[in-house]
Amino acid sequence: MSDTVYTFNGLTPEHQHSAGGKASTLACPYQAGYPVPDGLVIPPIAFAGDELSPGAWAQVQARLAQLRRSNPDAAFAVRSSALAEDSSRASFAGQFETVLDVHTDEEVQAAIRSVRQSRRSERLRAYSQERGLNLDHDMAVVVQRLVPADMSGVLFTADPVTGSRNHMSGNCVYGLGDKLVSGEARHHDFNVLRPKGRYAGPADLRRFARRLFKLARSLERDLGSPQDIEWAIVGKKTYILQSRPITTLLGFAPVTGEFNDTLTGAYVWSCVN
Repeated sequence: MSDTVYTFNGLTPEHQHSAGGKASTLACPYQAGYPVPDGLVIPPIAFAGDELSPGAWAQVQARLAQLRRSNPDAAFAVRSSALAEDSSRASFAGQFETVLDVHTDEEVQAAIRSVRQSRRSERLRAYSQERGLNLDHDMAVVVQRLVPADMSGVLFTADPVTGSRNHMSGNCVYGLGDKLVSGEARHHDFNVLRPKGRYAGPADLRRFARRLFKLARSLERDLGSPQDIEWAIVGKKTYILQSRPITTLLGFAPVTGEFNDTLTGAYVWSCVN
């Protein structure tokens, strides 16, 4: 059986449409050298309904074994990558299921099924109807190495309401980012002023702010629009967990400029655009 399950490194431009928006905007920055945790993409062709075909599941197990080589106890996050998700028209943020902190093959398999089934939820149907979108959502699924975050959050590279790029704004929590989404933990707000990245916010985030600013600025330029970025910090390292267009800014002027950051590369453009 030919490969129907792809690593982030193996996802090519011709696979992009079937991988969905989230998988593409993880795999392409990963290939360009951004600090994106490694993972794999399971496209819709690998499923019969909501169940993986036996051949596809065998491929998933083989990929999981590869991801565990450096850490046999690695945990994973299982996320949706619907074909219309994280597009410039609608982000679908929070509409599909996400399952965090799964370890065994059996837990991963159950999480994949749960995420896949969420494409038929009533919540998603209402969201789609409200925006005049197709109600039939085909979905790829992403399995990604889970980052045991000391601190995590979101960062908007432009004001989601006014479109102003005078500063980047975000909020953060201690621990995993699901606490921010659920409201379980109190979040802390911060700002990074352009053009030099002057920081205002919690003291614990200050020493990472410059790095986060540079990564966000590069993603905005490489992906061609203002971005809503999910990030995490572990020890001294900053990771990018997700990046999607800020969908409230329809009709924005494209970001332009020279790409001088060492993290950027031509392959991002051939993969994303």
